[in-house]
Amino acid sequence: MKHARYHSPAADLAAGALKLLSRYRTRASTLSEIATALQVPKTTCLRVLCTLQAHELLRYDEGSRRYSLGQYAVVIGARAEEGLDALSRVRPLLGAAAARTGLTAAFVQCVSGDRMMYVAKEECAGVTGVSVSVGNRFPLTSVSYGKWVMAFAGDEERERLLAGGLPQLTSQTTTDRTRYLEQVDALRVGEILESKAEYIPGVYAASCAVVDARHELAGVLVVLGLLDALDEDCRHAVCTIMREIATRCTADLGAVTDASSRAAPDSGRKAS
Repeated sequence: MKHARYHSPAADLAAGALKLLSRYRTRASTLSEIATALQVPKTTCLRVLCTLQAHELLRYDEGSRRYSLGQYAVVIGARAEEGLDALSRVRPLLGAAAARTGLTAAFVQCVSGDRMMYVAKEECAGVTGVSVSVGNRFPLTSVSYGKWVMAFAGDEERERLLAGGLPQLTSQTTTDRTRYLEQVDALRVGEILESKAEYIPGVYAASCAVVDARHELAGVLVVLGLLDALDEDCRHAVCTIMREIATRCTADLGAVTDASSRAAPDSGRKAS
């Protein structure tokens, strides 16, 4: 993390603890686990955790001896969501995508480094969707919709993002850099990207870019489902719905279709 000119170690530690507990895998952690993850002494960590607990930002379970986010963290999260223009505009589209496709819909954004994070989701009660956890972070090269981030990145940024290579996650994963970038350069704002078990075994994904009024990538809207439960007709219907939503993503955010020199208009769907 790059430290600002005015830096408070205690505030930095508190922020790190809150971020750690916001993640799915570490949402309930012990003092030792938190101190180890944040690389600080347990006594220092305990003082900060107790202070956060006093403000109801954290809660402590005596039985399991684990900390998790407190009730006031929920309030802060709700207020933060109200102030995020992209998320407030995308929320209705998430609901529409989930309801119309019967799949799990999620809004994904790029966070620090080379990672993406599920920021919001809508899940249907049907058997075709898959479960995702808000706050879960993952490398952008581990999902098909990470290609949207790459499409909006400059050459130097692409080099940084691809420095770790392209991992082989399934038999369908594109690991050849040249072919991967060809797929990236073929992406178009207002269109969609399909993935059939390319990164997650048995999972189908259809995604579209969400761009803001400055013609920059605000995030990605994706629907996820079980590939075996979706025949060709079902997938075609999902693509039709997602194309409509992709158009609304650009229109509702005041963007135009040529939002990026790397994401130009007039392209058909790209299957990956």
